[in-house]
Amino acid sequence: MKRVISFLICTVMLASILAACGAGDKTPLLSVTDKSSRKEVTAAFKNTDSGDTLEVKLQKKDGENDTALFTGHADTAKYDRVILDVDGTKSEELAYNDYVKAWDLSTGRSYPGTAEYTPKYERKTFDYEKRTKDILIWTPEDYDKNSADKYSVIYITDGQNLFDRSATSTGSWAVAESALQMAENGGEKCIIVGIENADGWRDNELTPDIGEVTQDSYKDGHGKYFSDFVVDTVMPYINENYNVYTDFEHTHICGSSSGGIESFYIAMEHPDKFASVGALSPAFLLYSDETWVKYLSEKDFSVNAPMIYLYCGNGNDQLEQALCTGAKTMPDNLKKIGYPADRIVTKIYDDGIHNEMYWRAVFPDYLKYAFPKVASTVSAIEK
Repeated sequence: MKRVISFLICTVMLASILAACGAGDKTPLLSVTDKSSRKEVTAAFKNTDSGDTLEVKLQKKDGENDTALFTGHADTAKYDRVILDVDGTKSEELAYNDYVKAWDLSTGRSYPGTAEYTPKYERKTFDYEKRTKDILIWTPEDYDKNSADKYSVIYITDGQNLFDRSATSTGSWAVAESALQMAENGGEKCIIVGIENADGWRDNELTPDIGEVTQDSYKDGHGKYFSDFVVDTVMPYINENYNVYTDFEHTHICGSSSGGIESFYIAMEHPDKFASVGALSPAFLLYSDETWVKYLSEKDFSVNAPMIYLYCGNGNDQLEQALCTGAKTMPDNLKKIGYPADRIVTKIYDDGIHNEMYWRAVFPDYLKYAFPKVASTVSAIEK
């Protein structure tokens, strides 16, 4: 309850500041929550297509619980990323768009939102091969199972790292916080279904068998079984027990690393069931480009071609640099088999490394393409 009250206070504060700045001003507002002891926050905005930049010193207003709210203006039509400089300490590159225009730095990490939030989720256990597998189901606090307004669904591998901020040494994906901001800023309401795979079976479960692997330790992957489990077991359960759309236009899938390649594989296996796939730091290098082209050429995307969002970092991280090669060549592989170019989005973050902190930073950017406010698609390759 205290966290809900804190969130409401921050919301009221933000509304007051908006009024003071001019309610008729259509320029989007960036808000940053941080410790009240901070003296200065500067936002360096960037347009990753044109290279244009804008630096804004944010205005400070004291908040509650030893926090302060820093605000400033930048146009989301002109800028899509922001780096926050807090008293000389810079954040990673963060997504900035019409859905996610607020970041909370009060914990020493960058989290989407203006107040700390603890997502509550349900846990469902299913039989899986000769063991069991848990599914985590998050719904917004205002979720109404009887409402005429249904919810979209995002299925995400790496379910164990999505919600709890103590999940890893670099935190969680904070997908619930991003989804809440999207809904609050005019986007769709959705629920999130996380599929756990943190045990020793992860590599086996999340490696599709589409040909000869480049690394022997990944042979005999059971990605086909995992794909069938998602589509034939998890999705029917969600469709039957939750107030969600059941068409492909409101169904999405996402994952990182091994989860990224598996999510991509599931969407390619079932293009009729998913509107988009977010493959973050995907392990495409497990197969050669020739193997990918052969596999993809056997698929039919004439009726539906899911929007494919590819992200990878290219910073000082050997694993991420290796994966980045596959993220850069996959668009060419797709185009060779006639995949619509306007359904492919590739984002390369020069400072990105292989952990939850960066997947958290980029997930709101994926939401912008998966749930466009205007019914259009975007193709972009960024360097």
